Amino acid sequence: MLGDAAASVPLSTPGLWLTGAERGLMLAGLALALGGLAGRGLARNYKGFRPGPLPGPWAARGSLLGAAASAALLVTALIGPRLAAQLARPNPPGLTSGGTAQIAAVELALFVLAAIVLRLRRSGPAVALLCAVVIAEGIRSHPEGVVPAAGALVTYCHVFPAVLWAGMLCYAVRTAIAWRNHPTAAHGIIKLYATAAAWLFALVLISGVISVLVLVPLGSLVTTTYGLFLMAKVLVVGVAAVAAVAGRMWLRRQPVGGGAPAVANRLEVVALAAAIAITGILTVLTPPH
Repeated sequence: MLGDAAASVPLSTPGLWLTGAERGLMLAGLALALGGLAGRGLARNYKGFRPGPLPGPWAARGSLLGAAASAALLVTALIGPRLAAQLARPNPPGLTSGGTAQIAAVELALFVLAAIVLRLRRSGPAVALLCAVVIAEGIRSHPEGVVPAAGALVTYCHVFPAVLWAGMLCYAVRTAIAWRNHPTAAHGIIKLYATAAAWLFALVLISGVISVLVLVPLGSLVTTTYGLFLMAKVLVVGVAAVAAVAGRMWLRRQPVGGGAPAVANRLEVVALAAAIAITGILTVLTPPH
């Protein structure tokens, strides 16, 4: 029977999938908010002709999504504290019962405050609040439970570039679609994103490899639930990377072609969304370390 030797919650437990989905939605909201703000900042560096104003980032919407998901996580943890503690293994140091409810409450407050300051058009404080969400995620992460302090640092080096990659891509595609009648401008925005994405992918790859070495013995990659979900995540991230390369090649071959983003860029969006969903499930599975 497939499973982790240390796991006490079977994969068939509905609460596991619910909590994983809530975490995935929280990460999606974080990507839309923090990555959207970063995407707009990057797009402002475009020096060519702008056929119209830059689209507003979906930062407030992302913050509200993150707040809703965090509230759901908090309610789920309070209703089933025993299950929440089991899904938080290995326990992060200093947090009772895995810290699920405490971290969810902190993230809820941070997302709500971010939505408020964004409503007041204060993006600087919002960025700081959203970065604090990433810090909270590092504190409750699996690597932190295995290697205190260093594990949180690895998580920061993985989550920050991952949410920026996804959020900046979403913003770049939205901008390219808005400017599709002006191909040169649309391509210019995608090119700016592609350069940043190459560096972000490198950080995601390096930090992801380190996380795997910390959490999963190589022999457990194909014999445990955690290992199989991890391989599925690697696969979809690989698809996203290939799509990113294909999109860049499309730009080089058609510098003044159709203004809408290539199919490869849209596939990249779908692949990164799938990676976020799988990450949500991974956060509630017990690694086989």
